[in-house]
Amino acid sequence: MFQKKLKPIYALVNNYFQIHITGLENIDRERNYIFAMNHQSIMDIPIAFSVLAPRTDQKIILFLSHIFYAIFFPLTRPMDVLRINMKKRKSKKSTRFNQGQIIKGIRRLRSGSSALIYPEGTTVGGLESNILRGETGVIRLALRSGIPIIPIGIRGSNHAYPFTLTTYNPLIFKTKYPIHINIGKPIFLKRSTEIDVKRHSDDTRRVLRHLTDRLMDQLAALSGLPRIRTAG
Repeated sequence: MFQKKLKPIYALVNNYFQIHITGLENIDRERNYIFAMNHQSIMDIPIAFSVLAPRTDQKIILFLSHIFYAIFFPLTRPMDVLRINMKKRKSKKSTRFNQGQIIKGIRRLRSGSSALIYPEGTTVGGLESNILRGETGVIRLALRSGIPIIPIGIRGSNHAYPFTLTTYNPLIFKTKYPIHINIGKPIFLKRSTEIDVKRHSDDTRRVLRHLTDRLMDQLAALSGLPRIRTAG
């Protein structure tokens, strides 16, 4: 797997930043998960892979914003990244595209891969160290695939690597700031509801929003950051 070939980068990330991790015992190396993490900095992605890839035997599929997908294209292609359109005003075409990407993710989860997803879909929360309202895609993945979610809280990465937040210089690293990662216990949603996720009813949307909000509450608790409860 390509992600295993990135061990030198993982070592560099772990040696360069002050990363403190708790909850690794909640990851079973032999099974696959949907890793759901709050988003504070674009550095969260290499940090997450440096923590998770050495501790799982499964390939990790990354769901990534269409903006960062284009910026990091040389890496996103070999890493088999699934691109998600994160525009606030989505057209019917972009909505269908996102639904197709979710279906691809479900198939890969069912075939044994893990997935890494950032429900907020943006690092804007890192501006004030907040957790934003989450998108429902992670819950759709879990309900339709039957794969448990591992919630992961992170804080401090926005201060350690503020690129696109308070600076547009990618060479600014503030390694004096520690980064804390707290890995929660698996969340099993397969039997938590009998809704038909494929239906686009008001009841379905309410349940998906409720479960997403509960997940974001857990990410807030794990990261120690406040959660913004409005759509913004």
